[in-house]
Amino acid sequence: MNDFTNLKLQPSINNISEATALDIYSQQLAQFDLLSIEGERSLGKKINAEMAKIISEICHLPQGLERLSEVLENYLHIYQGADGKATKRWKYDPEPSYIANITSTLIDTLEVMLFLNEKSKERAHIQSNLIALLQSLSLGRQQIIEIAEQFAGQQKNLKGHIQNYLKLRCELVEKNLRLVYTVAGRFNSSGVSYDDLIQEGNVGLLKAADRFNFNKAFRFSTYAFWCIQNVLKTALQKRYHTISRPSYLQEKLSIIKKARAKFVSKHERQPTLKELASLSGIPVTTLAKINTFPTEPLSLNQGIGTESDSTLLEEIVADTTKETDLFSEQQLKRKLLDRICRKLTIREYLVLKLRFGIDARREHTLEEISHQLNVSVERVRQMQKNALVKLQNHEELNTQ
Repeated sequence: MNDFTNLKLQPSINNISEATALDIYSQQLAQFDLLSIEGERSLGKKINAEMAKIISEICHLPQGLERLSEVLENYLHIYQGADGKATKRWKYDPEPSYIANITSTLIDTLEVMLFLNEKSKERAHIQSNLIALLQSLSLGRQQIIEIAEQFAGQQKNLKGHIQNYLKLRCELVEKNLRLVYTVAGRFNSSGVSYDDLIQEGNVGLLKAADRFNFNKAFRFSTYAFWCIQNVLKTALQKRYHTISRPSYLQEKLSIIKKARAKFVSKHERQPTLKELASLSGIPVTTLAKINTFPTEPLSLNQGIGTESDSTLLEEIVADTTKETDLFSEQQLKRKLLDRICRKLTIREYLVLKLRFGIDARREHTLEEISHQLNVSVERVRQMQKNALVKLQNHEELNTQ
């Protein structure tokens, strides 16, 4: 693991008017001292102690125990497959179902004791076991804080414990902000601004502060380093590309880019596919497919050819505006006729639909309609006239 105690920040700012937001931010980091191993352990013990007090206060409320049970059930369900067994992401020896049985037994016992208003050493022992189990899991502390905030008005000491925890969490985050600055520098050549990288990295630091288990013999900075790095990789893959790429492809592209840059700096020419395959360890066939991907997104407004004024968008996407307007007009006519058809006879309704091309391929002439209805042309004209008079006198039509 790298040593971040000798982190170099931006040089001192001589003219504040010329300083950027990043320069000011880098100088502000200097006021936060880095945590030593002993400092991390001490701060971790304080955070665990405050969380134990918060969980203890929640356990004194029946609704609090119910919320804890729901959160634990949802958390353990994520790590269970369709067959009920643990998924690959589960990193504990006991199965999630076994942990679920233990937690449900502890919570049910506490609910019964709370209902009986029983205060004994056994209840305190069961409660301490539940607290120890919650703190051993990678369950986010923020979820427990959200539960505690719901019942802060019912328990006097709960609000103070929440404030103490948030202060300790803020101290942990502030004294590791330099770590974000360092990790973001590794992605500085990704085409994303340094400000955005630091912002995304801070999100990863907050996740690390929420989920880190201080009972294990690992440094928080080690865990936070990987959390920040993973958040940055995910953000670069999903947010900062015009077309989102899967993570495995992004990793291969990164390997290819590094191998190509190394070869060019050494031989001063572009490598062949075979040379690139030997350097990157990626098969030639895979490299050939990756090379077919466009490096830059194509604009739909770019012109086609040198003399043509048409664009790529016009060639690919047909203009269906007129067809859509015509279809909407026909739909409106049909719906209007359907609503007021009770005032018309069946023949009058059919004459109007055929005459104006509603639910038909085209508008029919009076003669064509007369052949279909087996009546004279004059009779069709009369039915059309009568139907139109009825429609003109219809209140709903006049309001359109």
